[in-house]
Amino acid sequence: MIYETDLKGVIATRWSIRARTYDLSPGHGIHSEREKQAWVNILSAALDHKTNLTVLDVGTGTGALALLLAEMNHNVVGIDLSEKMLARAHNKARTASLNADFKIGDAESPPFEKESFDAIVCRHLLWTLPNPERAVDAWRDVLKPGGRIVIIDGNFGKSKRTLLQEAWRYMAMPLILLTEFRDPRWKRDLDTHLPMRQRERPAADIEILEKAGFKADVNQVKLPRKYSLLKYMKYGYSKHSQYQFVVNGVKTA
Repeated sequence: MIYETDLKGVIATRWSIRARTYDLSPGHGIHSEREKQAWVNILSAALDHKTNLTVLDVGTGTGALALLLAEMNHNVVGIDLSEKMLARAHNKARTASLNADFKIGDAESPPFEKESFDAIVCRHLLWTLPNPERAVDAWRDVLKPGGRIVIIDGNFGKSKRTLLQEAWRYMAMPLILLTEFRDPRWKRDLDTHLPMRQRERPAADIEILEKAGFKADVNQVKLPRKYSLLKYMKYGYSKHSQYQFVVNGVKTA
């Protein structure tokens, strides 16, 4: 049996292993000016085209969105369980001369006072949490009245892939292991312990937000991405079928 504390330790360790190559994967790093502008448009719309907001990026990883938000003139704090991910975020911030505060923090109990933030952003995070409802309740507490939650994720589960795509994914695993020095199968070991892997999304995200006192809606987004031959061999199975969604929640009380 994996206990909750053990599970979070496993998750932190796994993402620390991924830190070195995390930005290389489609959907994690930002790999072109077109993709960067698409993210700017997505985030700007999700934040109601406002600037100078105090934004918490939960599960910030290597800080891709946090640094983009800082570049968009927001005041950004990013938290993550992985020290190695945060080390990369710090290095990227220094290289780009951008101001963002990165610190260790648990997404289910962010270490901040009530009503500290105008908005909370998370990308590819909610599926990794043992207690997503607890996390959203905690996020609600640190949001100001009228504050926003922006959940960015996708339908990436096995049930969303065709047989051809699943076979392609399976055949690409040795190439990922050889070029990125990681085993892409590790998520399967955790699936049964992670509630959002068992639920239909984004319907589940909206349900959680509404129960926590948010007015929620969802938009589908498709990002422009360029694949090198190597990346296409590793990840091309998902190029035409997977999409990302943005769930927007506004704190109503």
